[in-house]
Amino acid sequence: MMNICDYHLCTGCATCMNVCPHKAISMQSDKHGELHPVVDMANCIGCGLCINRCPVNQDTERLEPRKCLAVWEKSLNDRKYSASGGVAAALYRTVVSAYKGIGYGVEWGDELKAHFVRANEYHLDALKGSKYVQAIVGNIYGQVKMDLYEKRTVLFIGLPCQIAGLKNYLHKEYANLITCDLLCHGVPPQDYLVKEIKSLIPSKHLKNITNCRFRGNDKYNYWLTLWNGDKLLYGKKAVHSYYLTGFLTSITLRESCYHCKYSDRKRVADITIGDFWGIGKKEPFAHPGRKVSVVTVNTQKGMELLSKCDSLMMVERSYEEATQGNTQLRHPLVRHEKRELFWQVYRDEGIEQAFIHTIYQEVSRTYWKNTVKRAPKELVKRLIGRR
Repeated sequence: MMNICDYHLCTGCATCMNVCPHKAISMQSDKHGELHPVVDMANCIGCGLCINRCPVNQDTERLEPRKCLAVWEKSLNDRKYSASGGVAAALYRTVVSAYKGIGYGVEWGDELKAHFVRANEYHLDALKGSKYVQAIVGNIYGQVKMDLYEKRTVLFIGLPCQIAGLKNYLHKEYANLITCDLLCHGVPPQDYLVKEIKSLIPSKHLKNITNCRFRGNDKYNYWLTLWNGDKLLYGKKAVHSYYLTGFLTSITLRESCYHCKYSDRKRVADITIGDFWGIGKKEPFAHPGRKVSVVTVNTQKGMELLSKCDSLMMVERSYEEATQGNTQLRHPLVRHEKRELFWQVYRDEGIEQAFIHTIYQEVSRTYWKNTVKRAPKELVKRLIGRR
């Protein structure tokens, strides 16, 4: 065995696999379901390129935000399936239309496994929505490099560790590359989600699942929903989904997420986007009730792209307001106190029992307690609405 970097700090960005000249590295799931590089020593020539380009070992340039904005898509229909303001979708559309470029992002593939794809104007809708899972990078960095060599403008949207991986792989600056990183809550391994969906298929008689959604500007916000095109096949609130509950309580995240060095003010991408939590609490905001995105513009390239996004509304806000609502701009998420127990039960009894033995009863009690507290107010609202 060969360790490319500290095992617990490895983000699974696949830079090592992509950069290996002899294809001696593959990404494989470990006993916890996390993807890690495995080196085929029979093909390894010991060049050290994987170690030297790894973002854990080799830091990527950090950028000081130039501007902080509250941003949202003007059309509710266009942001219906977006987590908050619909900014990512607008960025993709603008790069494809105004720049005649190519977008790279994450879609659901076979067995609803999230993976990076190259998208043109006919494929952009598949990139909409938050995929709360670690996406498979595959050999996507090489495709990006080919597009850059051919002078196409490329927009790459991903997690900060994936942006760092791409930049370390390319090992040079490209004027025609625009990157956008996400304010990341952390990511669970794909195995957990795949196992929950597979358990639902026979019990709920599900067929032809093409999409999975967790967030949206509709009534299914913070639900696990499964779709066949625009047809809803299955939907449950987060509290009724082992997977989504595990994600929101941070017990199922990849180990490296608890040590994330990108949870900081300085960013690795031209643009950073996320949910603008807490907007308006301390500084007046003229659009209360509207779900908006926080956007930090970190380079001139990012500024120029946003200026061409005619479908977006933008309001400048203070960076301090953004950091108050987004801990990811200050520090990594705290490791759940029952994390070790979760892993132990997961290895011995499987994913469902791991949730039951750790967090599920506590989360359910909290949910029903809060539901009872809210009930009188909701009842009053219904009575008023009938008058």
